[in-house]
Amino acid sequence: MSSTTEQYLLRTTAETFENLALIFAEEELSSEQANAPLDVTVSVEFRGQQTGRLVLQASARVLPTIAANMLGGDQSRSAVLQRDALGELANVICGNILPKVAGPGAVFRLAAPRVHDVDLPSSRDGDAPDARATLGVDDGRVVAALFFFAERSRSSAA
Repeated sequence: MSSTTEQYLLRTTAETFENLALIFAEEELSSEQANAPLDVTVSVEFRGQQTGRLVLQASARVLPTIAANMLGGDQSRSAVLQRDALGELANVICGNILPKVAGPGAVFRLAAPRVHDVDLPSSRDGDAPDARATLGVDDGRVVAALFFFAERSRSSAA
């Protein structure tokens, strides 16, 4: 995938965090952000003109802020709701990046976001992501990765 797709993913992820979670996402990471662990993984599968998955990983320390800004302060303490808020961000990022990559007329069906307790094998073939974006958020970081599955995987997933 081209560097244009990476730029689309970077901008889409940053805009989603800024507009939906009310958090400024930084392209230049501080040493604290760069070293923050990626503790939580959510994914959104999609089918349409292309088939694939968007994976969003985040440092657990940013989840309370995300949840507080999206859901309100009282609900931000619930670990389940924190992960749900991250899943909603992944869903919005996925829904906004696909028309930029495939064209505005392309139609996709997105699955519900899924939370993963362990690192998700991102690709069915073990491939590297087609696009990846890393952003600093508060004192943690987020990584968005976009995967397109090969045609042979499309038939086995049906």
